[in-house]
Amino acid sequence: MRMNVVTLVEAIAREEGFYVRGTRAQRNFNPGDLEFGNFAAHHGATGSDGRFAIFPDAATGFAALRELLMTDYAGMTLVAALNRFAPPFENDTTRYLENVLLMTGLVADTILTDKLLGI
Repeated sequence: MRMNVVTLVEAIAREEGFYVRGTRAQRNFNPGDLEFGNFAAHHGATGSDGRFAIFPDAATGFAALRELLMTDYAGMTLVAALNRFAPPFENDTTRYLENVLLMTGLVADTILTDKLLGI
């Protein structure tokens, strides 16, 4: 039996380094390492570190990540979504996906839905 399964949003935050002291994701209260732009600003970002959004607190950063997944990735499989979210030209996407699947107990062809994201 699997223990300590985390949500998809928490798993992404772990992969982005949010829970590691001093990382950019933690300093910026940006668990998804979302880039700064209209979406981030509309969802509470107060500025940018040059590329990535800075949120006023972790709750706002997590809410923005959930909303991004539901607006831009809804209906995609988890493998397709993570290949777009954490593309291979910037990430080890295969490892990223494997870790997210391990942490969440999900499978690669899971479809992103409101229920999956707790919305």
